[in-house]
Amino acid sequence: MIEVGTVVAVRGDKVDVSVGASPSCAGCNACSMGSSAEEMLLRDVVDPLGVALGDRVEVVISEQLRMQAALAIYVVPLGALFVGYVVGSALGEHLDVDADLIGALLGIAAATAAFMGAQVRERMLSRKGRFAPRVRAIIAPGPEQG
Repeated sequence: MIEVGTVVAVRGDKVDVSVGASPSCAGCNACSMGSSAEEMLLRDVVDPLGVALGDRVEVVISEQLRMQAALAIYVVPLGALFVGYVVGSALGEHLDVDADLIGALLGIAAATAAFMGAQVRERMLSRKGRFAPRVRAIIAPGPEQG
């Protein structure tokens, strides 16, 4: 996937890029929200080109990253919620307490743990940089350059 945006911060070989929220990425939450609902902020984009503040750039986001993000944000927590509920219900029946309550509590705890695990995994992947978004091209120099 290719996004076009404006460089809003430069930190060595990493930049932050403000992009419009395209329909393909608007719901995945892999980006931070920008100053409005139509704007997303790609953080820590790898910059092999040496871009400057204000440059319009193309950013390439690997399809594998998109699929992993969707899996981590939607499928894994939903599966954890289901498994937690089933295990909690069985445990509640065994302990002779309200099975639905124990199931709901364990399901919510499992889904929360899955979300936290996704955050830890995201940090590990971003340190490696293998799946990090990359600046592919400078479309137009920023106001200071041109």
